[in-house]
Amino acid sequence: MTHPDSVLKFSLGLNGLSFDIDNQHIQLEQGLGFVDSKSSSHGVIDELAIEKMIYFIEEIIESKPLRNLKISGVAVTSDAAMTHLSQLFFSAKKKISRIELEHRFNDFIERLSYYANQVAPDQLYIFTYFVFVREMMHHLRIEEIQIL
Repeated sequence: MTHPDSVLKFSLGLNGLSFDIDNQHIQLEQGLGFVDSKSSSHGVIDELAIEKMIYFIEEIIESKPLRNLKISGVAVTSDAAMTHLSQLFFSAKKKISRIELEHRFNDFIERLSYYANQVAPDQLYIFTYFVFVREMMHHLRIEEIQIL
């Protein structure tokens, strides 16, 4: 499988975030665990927690060298969390468009308690991952995510 230049390869972990593009590597110390700790109280995912997540994620994306990257519109990842997200929301698809992601995200927000009950308590970070991917797509102008 060939990727054009400027495909963003990313990995979003609990303890750090990693982005690679055009032989440029960006490693951020603040991971999903940091966003979780700042957003949700006692592991509860509600509308307020989601709003706080969006705020902290936007801060991370907008204040780092990520803003200046020239991305082709495609991002790829091999994160297990993205595979889990795809199974939960996208019928286990390997390619997810920005439009599909936005539709599923809106569904997720409307049915928050339903989805929160679909995962184990120690897997609630999957929703932080979802919010991060959505914000990444918006702020970095990504049109499609491919799961490797």
